[in-house]
Amino acid sequence: MKICNFLKADHVFLDVSLPDKDDVLRFLADTGYEAGLVKNKKGLLDGLLRREGIMSTGVGNGIALPHAATPDVTDAAVLLVRLARPVDFDAIDNLPVDIVLALVLPEGQTHLHLQILAGLSRLCKNPEFLALIRLSQDSDTLWQALQALEEQMPFH
Repeated sequence: MKICNFLKADHVFLDVSLPDKDDVLRFLADTGYEAGLVKNKKGLLDGLLRREGIMSTGVGNGIALPHAATPDVTDAAVLLVRLARPVDFDAIDNLPVDIVLALVLPEGQTHLHLQILAGLSRLCKNPEFLALIRLSQDSDTLWQALQALEEQMPFH
């Protein structure tokens, strides 16, 4: 599953200054709403907070994969946020997070949800993927580089 099918260039945000995890989640809800990905930003925020309440989506290595499925979403989407300064995300390795890859899904799409999370996880294990995110100067160039990287990667 190619993540760039769900991550659009205008859903890439670089060097966003946010003080903490809650503000990151609010930013995701606001951005998802403003981009037309969700009809109800409070519903998305509640879903993201509910998921974080179960267990942190800080997966280690400076990466967080927050995700929520809500009835207010019509199409699955990924938002990429590179934070200006890492924030504590209660990650499993106790390190702060500087890369946020958020997944917004329609409710009831469990199979798609798991496929996209698996694709994101696979990409996050690729050092080139992380370097592209951490070193890119602008969103469009980053998005194009991510597309090219996915084209080079074998998918099974």
